[in-house]
Amino acid sequence: MKESQYDQLQAKKHDAHPIVRQIIDRDCHVAESERAVVRHVIGKLADGYQTFRELPKAERRRFIQGCLDVHHANRAEYEAVMWPRYDRPDMPGP
Repeated sequence: MKESQYDQLQAKKHDAHPIVRQIIDRDCHVAESERAVVRHVIGKLADGYQTFRELPKAERRRFIQGCLDVHHANRAEYEAVMWPRYDRPDMPGP
């Protein structure tokens, strides 16, 4: 992953609602499926799924997209830490 892509993912993560970020960062592992993450966050809402259903459709889509953005950014960060891609330093010529 290029540095610019990584930075874009992190920017989207910080655009998400702080409570959504907190729930995902605290409770969800990067290996979990997107569906499991969204279901977990919805379950943590006051009155759970009922609260989610009462949101307008556009707001629900933004909510889900925010959850996915945070989860993708966390996965990218995990990969960057666990499997770093070191560039070979420039070697001086003879």
